Amino acid sequence: MTERNPWGVHGQETAVETLRRALRGGHLAHAYLFTGPRGVGKGTLARRLAQTLVSPSANDPTLPDLETRAARSLEQGELPDVERIAIGGVCDEANHDHQKDNSTRIRICQVRRVERVASLAPFGSPRRIFVIDTADELQPEAAHSLLKTLEEPPSQVLLILLATDPDALLPTIRSRCQEVVLRPLTHAALAAALEEYEGIEPARAALLARMGRGRYGLAMQMHADPALEVLRESVQDDVRRLARSGRGERFDYAEKMGFAWYREREGVLRVIDLWRDWWRDVLMAATGAAAVSPEATQEASAVRPAEALRALRAVQTARNHLLANTNAQLALEVMMLDLPVLNAPMPGGREGRAVATAG
Repeated sequence: MTERNPWGVHGQETAVETLRRALRGGHLAHAYLFTGPRGVGKGTLARRLAQTLVSPSANDPTLPDLETRAARSLEQGELPDVERIAIGGVCDEANHDHQKDNSTRIRICQVRRVERVASLAPFGSPRRIFVIDTADELQPEAAHSLLKTLEEPPSQVLLILLATDPDALLPTIRSRCQEVVLRPLTHAALAAALEEYEGIEPARAALLARMGRGRYGLAMQMHADPALEVLRESVQDDVRRLARSGRGERFDYAEKMGFAWYREREGVLRVIDLWRDWWRDVLMAATGAAAVSPEATQEASAVRPAEALRALRAVQTARNHLLANTNAQLALEVMMLDLPVLNAPMPGGREGRAVATAG
């Protein structure tokens, strides 16, 4: 960390300063909602805020001392006073095993446990801190249950909600949190940060910045795991090929994805998210809203903005239906029917195999 980047959250200076100002003035909210796309830094920002509260620097209480045992334990997810609530997490029901029951949402029993634990005094920290990761994956019943804690939070509790799609949250949840928006960096700014902070050579940094879509965390994940880069390219080929395919080939793909859903849900969701990223890029290129990848720009010449928007909505709807435990193959077939049919050839395309590599 440097003076210019005191929390080590890259490209989110406004968000960091908002929280430091609240700490400095003693008016930290009881609940925060950190919003932004996957890999933009929401989780890192939540950890740094928690570390600053648990282990503030002796010289500046708005900065964390990351060398203390408490700060290191928190970084490793082992500090009892800080809990991450996520899909597949624990609850108080002895007969529930959310790791084995293929949970696709944060369950109401998990939120009820938060309510119970929140009423207890912290072990050794000033506060109990709960990070809901991510809040747009709460069951509807769990979201309503969480409202009770948000409306009447114990004084020693801080709730941090992370969300990639804040519009999917209950308006009552959103209104009870102070929202902090995290936005992707420009590709040039991200490439420069990767060079400066990670020592990545310029050409590689520029490629990662483009593939990471301006998100520092996503770029670093791809840098650390080349398989993610391969998957991204494979999915991109699939999306472009299927946009030029007939119903039979599209339904074959939906059948394979639907079968994979019941074996490897996380992998299928990763593929669906890449589909969503692709059509968002094409929409942005088609409307001239932003400079995106050369491939998306190329595809935008064959797609009307309305078609790209319809495709993006179809992918998001399919994702929502999968998480709601709708028949997976049916949800994906409906998505395929709503995708545009392109007549323009696909230059340089390769036959993708994203379903086979999703896990």
